[in-house]
Amino acid sequence: MKRTLLTLATVITTSATGISLYIGTLPNPTDVQKQLSNTTNTIAIAGATALFGLLDDNDEGNSTNP
Repeated sequence: MKRTLLTLATVITTSATGISLYIGTLPNPTDVQKQLSNTTNTIAIAGATALFGLLDDNDEGNSTNP
């Protein structure tokens, strides 16, 4: 289950980062594009945080279960 969540979080984070980078390169973005850029930045930050959390939980070396 964690591997599925890790894959999903990676795809969403990568997509949000790509959209944000694209909008950031526009010469004169509209207000809606600026709002979309802010939203995708937030998603990318939250996704990166989730990825690091899932990676830590997926580490088998620190597991306390036998």
